[in-house]
Amino acid sequence: MKKSPTRKAPTFDHSELGLGSAELKAIRKCEAEIMLLGRRTTEETFDLGDQLNIAAAFIPDGMFGKWAVSVSRYSRQHLFSLMKIATVLKDHRTRLVEARMSATAMGHLASSPEHVNEVLAEFEAGRSLTAKQIQAIVGGGNEKPDTDLPNLGGVAGLKANAQAKLKLGISEFTRKISSIIADIEAALVPALEGKRVLKGQLADKIERPARLARFQLENVATFVELNPNNSAASQVIGFPKGSKWREVTDLLWVLGGRDSWTREELAPWLQTGVLPLLAWSVGDGKDVSTDPESE
Repeated sequence: MKKSPTRKAPTFDHSELGLGSAELKAIRKCEAEIMLLGRRTTEETFDLGDQLNIAAAFIPDGMFGKWAVSVSRYSRQHLFSLMKIATVLKDHRTRLVEARMSATAMGHLASSPEHVNEVLAEFEAGRSLTAKQIQAIVGGGNEKPDTDLPNLGGVAGLKANAQAKLKLGISEFTRKISSIIADIEAALVPALEGKRVLKGQLADKIERPARLARFQLENVATFVELNPNNSAASQVIGFPKGSKWREVTDLLWVLGGRDSWTREELAPWLQTGVLPLLAWSVGDGKDVSTDPESE
C-alpha cells in the first residue's frame, strides 16, 4: 500500500512548459503519483523512476530538472539516477524487488549493469550485501585499463599499476568477507532454536576463504620487509598492535584454522566476537564493540 510522505504540493508554473491540455493532464497525473510515492521500497524506487520517465517525454528540454525538483524532495542528480534505474534495470525488476535492493545499491548497478546477475546471485544465495559492498564489487570489476599497465613506466606508471591493483584487491577482499559473513550467519540459524553450531561444516566453508582474505588484506594495505632469519624471503609488516585492522588480521588468522577457534560455545563467540568485526571491515567504518569475554 502506498503511503503519502509529508511534502509540499508542486509550486511549478506549468505555463512555462507551453504544453496543450492533454499533455498537461498527463503531467498532472505523474505529479499526483509522485506525491504518493516514497522511496522506502525497491518497488517504489522503480515506480518513481517510471513516473519521471513518463513526464520527461512531455516536458521540453531544459525544463525537466526544474519541474522534477519542484514535485519531489530529491536533488536533480538523484532524480536522474532514479530514471536510469527504472530504464536500465527494468528487466531485472522482479528479482531486485525480491532481494529488497536499496535505491543506492541499484544506482551502482544501473551504472554497471553487467554486474547485476553477479550481485543478485549473492542475494539469492542468502548473502546480504550493503550498498558500499556492491559499489566495491562494481568498481573492482570495472577496472579496464586503456593502457598496457605492465609496460607503463616512471612514477606515473607505478601509480597506475598500484591503483589498478588496489581497486581490484579491495573488491575481492569485500567479496570474500561478505561470503564468510553469510556462511557464519547461516551456520548460526540452528542456534536460534537452541541447537549447537556445527563447527566442522562451518570450518569446511570458511577456513580457506579466511586465509585468502587475510592475504588479500595484507597485500593491499601493509608493507613488507626482509625476513631477519632468511634474507631471501620477505615478511609482512603488520598493522599496529591494538588497532582495529590488526584485530581483523588476527581474527582472519584464527578463522583460517579451526583448531584455533574458541573451545567454548561457538555461537556466542561468532555472534559477538566475529561477525561485528568482519562487518566493520567491509562496512561504513564506524566503530564496533565486541564482548571481551568472547575474545
